[in-house]
Amino acid sequence: MKLDEAVALVEGCDSLSDLRQALQSIAEDYGFASYNFIDAGRPDLDVPYYLGTTGTEWETTYRDNQFVHVDPYIAKARRFNLPFDWASISLPKPRQGPRSGLMRLMDAAFSFGFKEGVIVPYHFRDHLGRIQSAVCVFYWKDSIKFFQMRMTEIRNELHLIVIYFMQRIIDINAVDKRNAHAIFRGQSVDAVQLTEKERDVLAWAARGKTSKENSTILSCSELTVDTHIRNALAKLNASNKTHAVARCIGLGLIDL
Repeated sequence: MKLDEAVALVEGCDSLSDLRQALQSIAEDYGFASYNFIDAGRPDLDVPYYLGTTGTEWETTYRDNQFVHVDPYIAKARRFNLPFDWASISLPKPRQGPRSGLMRLMDAAFSFGFKEGVIVPYHFRDHLGRIQSAVCVFYWKDSIKFFQMRMTEIRNELHLIVIYFMQRIIDINAVDKRNAHAIFRGQSVDAVQLTEKERDVLAWAARGKTSKENSTILSCSELTVDTHIRNALAKLNASNKTHAVARCIGLGLIDL
């Protein structure tokens, strides 16, 4: 599969189910057995959000042993921007006594046939402007020598594909969240057809601007601003300007 075909396949997905299968097809084409996407932005969570194809048995093993808290690859991904291999982190030498969390993690991975892997970090700002981190882990079951040779050829391509994949997850989740919010309120996102001016006045109102200040910014009269606000209130079924702003943010119609 060519790079442009892989990107097009990812961008054409409209659901997480389709996206999950699309990346699995791409991963297999590059020689990987499976993958897992993990939300790495909340180190306190025992079970972060994840999406992948490694199967319930490995996922249960990883979760039940709380490997997410001792996984050095996740920790490195939170402070690193480029893809890296498992081999980039040295395993401690075997010793007597209890095995470390890292050794238990790798023992478990090897028992599932995973011989190597590549981790692709991704950092982004959420809708509130907070820095978030995610990681996509690809699992390799073929020979290590073939893995090393293959990675010199595909590392950059895989990185680019994952960027599109992770952005698509964000976009799909955002749409699902907005639609769920709209359905809960008995309102369809697509049914709220605000004009550009109506969105503008509410966007500035969300930033604390009064109607008078809004009129100066938008080069129109204060009466025109108030008219846009009234029209927007009616379309949003909102009781006041604050309510309209909150509903617009919830529906993704304006941003802060």
